[in-house]
Amino acid sequence: MGLLAKLLPSAITRWLLKSLGGSSDDRYARVFQASPDWIVVTRMRDGLIVDANRGFEIISGHRATDVLGHSIAEFNVWVHPEQRDRLVQELEKHGVARDTLVQLCRRDGTVRDCMVNAAVIALRGETDPHAVWIARDVTDQNAIHEQFKAAFQLTPDFMSISRLSDGTYVEVNAAFERITGLTRENTLGRTSLELGVWHDPKAREALVEAFQSCGSLHEYFILINGRDEKVREALVNAATFEARGDRYMIALLRDVTDDRAAARALQESEARFSRLFEQSPLPMCYSSDSDGFTTTQWNHAWFVAFGFNPATAQGKSGNTLGIWVNPDERKKILDQSIQGGDLSDVEVAMQRANGELRWISISTRTFKEPLRTLILFSYFDTTERRRAQDEIQSLNAELEGRVARRTADLEQANQELSQTLATLKTAKDQLVQSEKLAALGALVAGVAHELNTPIGNGLTVASSLQFRVEELATLLDKGMKRSDLSGFLEDTRMATDILTRNLARAGALVASFKQVAVDQTSSQRRRFLLSDLVSEILLTLNPTIRSAGCHMQVDVADTLQMDSFPGPLGQVLNNLINNAIVHGFQQQASGTISIVARALGDAQLTLLVQDDGCGIPEADMVHVFEPFFTTRMGHGGSGLGLHIVHNLVTGVLGGTIEAQSEVGRGALFTLTLPMSAPILDSTHQDSLPTV
Repeated sequence: MGLLAKLLPSAITRWLLKSLGGSSDDRYARVFQASPDWIVVTRMRDGLIVDANRGFEIISGHRATDVLGHSIAEFNVWVHPEQRDRLVQELEKHGVARDTLVQLCRRDGTVRDCMVNAAVIALRGETDPHAVWIARDVTDQNAIHEQFKAAFQLTPDFMSISRLSDGTYVEVNAAFERITGLTRENTLGRTSLELGVWHDPKAREALVEAFQSCGSLHEYFILINGRDEKVREALVNAATFEARGDRYMIALLRDVTDDRAAARALQESEARFSRLFEQSPLPMCYSSDSDGFTTTQWNHAWFVAFGFNPATAQGKSGNTLGIWVNPDERKKILDQSIQGGDLSDVEVAMQRANGELRWISISTRTFKEPLRTLILFSYFDTTERRRAQDEIQSLNAELEGRVARRTADLEQANQELSQTLATLKTAKDQLVQSEKLAALGALVAGVAHELNTPIGNGLTVASSLQFRVEELATLLDKGMKRSDLSGFLEDTRMATDILTRNLARAGALVASFKQVAVDQTSSQRRRFLLSDLVSEILLTLNPTIRSAGCHMQVDVADTLQMDSFPGPLGQVLNNLINNAIVHGFQQQASGTISIVARALGDAQLTLLVQDDGCGIPEADMVHVFEPFFTTRMGHGGSGLGLHIVHNLVTGVLGGTIEAQSEVGRGALFTLTLPMSAPILDSTHQDSLPTV
């Protein structure tokens, strides 16, 4: 019955014509009705059904008696009527329609896939042409085909179907496109050689020979050109099948590039491990539970360390070789390692081949493999370290005794040092006091020298006035003329004028000295004008300045009023001026010392003391404020002058001082002082200068 569906439409036409025109209508009817395929004869002019067989009833669900004389369109058999229209057009044009897959609807509404063939025929006694329609239900076969196509496309491995006769591809899957980088559209109808799939085209000939000799291929290794011109390694499985009179080969190619690379990397890793294990300078071994840890692989360093012969000892366990002083320790370490607890620095007693006892630090690492558990041991000889620890403990005990003795000695030395420091502080305080007394003595000598002139002048005038009085008394006894009285009065007036001026000068000197002395001895805080303080200091230092041949330049605003300590500030100016005279002009006959003061905002002022002397060498600049540093040691320099200045400025006066100098261009001391000095605590009170 399947023979009828397989016949070509032209053959069907010939058979029908022969059957219809023959002598045996009964034979035609039997064949027509016995076919399982749908056979329907329709009139071409209007599509009316003139005959339908049993196969039609089975496939469509309609009885033949119900459809005769009706158009097939009345029964909604065609799911897609446009498919029938195309077939009719093909029949009208060519007279036949071959192997067209359509969807037909049964009476119960189910849809069936059918393969349709049709041909135009001429029935006996009929003038109108007719069409015979033969449809085979391929729904089940088509479902299997669709499942195969889905599996073919979803397979992650490269799959292709090619014709054996010419090697052209007739189908490829998505994996083929992914691996080769070729599209399905550009692949079908072309050969693998044309597409450049083979890395070595000659290798295809070897594959074809192997395939022809065996009829199939299994895990056949090849190299192909993959995406981005990368060579891929693959294993091929292939078989043949026949379809529509042609032989085809279906090939499944699995890309093993990454797997083989991983395998090679694993082999290389294992080889490197083997080399590292054998060449490691640290004694090592490994053993596994596959034989109950009865065999052990030792490296070269282990044999050197333990003194065994590799030829006879390799492969034997530590128990067999007798290296464990306490074998229970080996069992305990193995049990912990098997349970996954890696050990580090477990110290045990072991013995070498010659029986020598050694202390060994053991560490383990456990590797779980599919078929076994491998434990790697490393050995570190700690015997010398242990001996050193014992020696260190002994030394520690001895050192503790030494430390105790040294501590007592240091405490005694500390007490002696404290006493020495106290003595040095006392000596320093005495030196500072001596320096202050020396400065005050120089001040007194200078003031005495200044007072000597007005007092001497007054004494001389008083003596002359006394002489004139005695002379006037004599004239009174002898007889005095008016001219004598007038001369006496003139001389008296001149003498009193001279006495008044000299006594006033002496009084001013005494007042200034008194104020300076009071300031420097009491160090009391008070309000004062900076210009007045500078004038008083210069007045008391005038003999020293004049004898040194120096010229003073003063530029101090009359409005700079301070609430500070005039005594310490006066001592600072005194020391800076004396320092300039002693050190700045030691190599020149004269020079200029300038004092300039300017307000710096509302709360501070700057006081500059500058000379044009020889200057200070750069190497000495970092030491100028250090105590006892002087360049005139043995020539009257104590090295405390600038140290006292620094302490007073940064201490009780609450300011800062900076020194600048260039050899040959003099020195500049810049004082930055608050208008109102800070409130002193007891510590700073102790630092105030006293005499």
